Amino acid sequence: MASTPGFPFSLMDPSLWLRSWATLSRVAPNTLDQPILPGWTFNINSNNSSSPQTEVEVVAKHSYGRQLGRMADALELLIRERHGDAPKDKRLTDFLTMKHEIDKIKRDAAAARIEQLSKDLALLKVVDLPQYSRVREVLLQALRSDSEP
Repeated sequence: MASTPGFPFSLMDPSLWLRSWATLSRVAPNTLDQPILPGWTFNINSNNSSSPQTEVEVVAKHSYGRQLGRMADALELLIRERHGDAPKDKRLTDFLTMKHEIDKIKRDAAAARIEQLSKDLALLKVVDLPQYSRVREVLLQALRSDSEP
């Protein structure tokens, strides 16, 4: 087998290399499907809802997670008003423990998103200075309006 000058794999004929890639493409699937939440399905239909279309519209506006989060916030407030910071009932302390763990996960996720934003901004500054300048100004305005009374 003759070597082709300048070809990166000097021991392999380019036509053989191309044929090997063609063979690999037949092994790979034509489509690849990966679920975001394996095992989770949200099926709203007339079997589990008296008004499926209404439920679809509600969930489109307020996800189940948002609904549960708001209920958990309200329940935490009621528990603390009635029982203080250390309720004696284990069910209430278990709920508050779970709520605090969920809140920590949310804070950690928010911090990770901000860290990623910082990295994305640094990249944008290098590869697209005008776009970086626009995004920077939008962020600065948002921060200023957040600190105003």
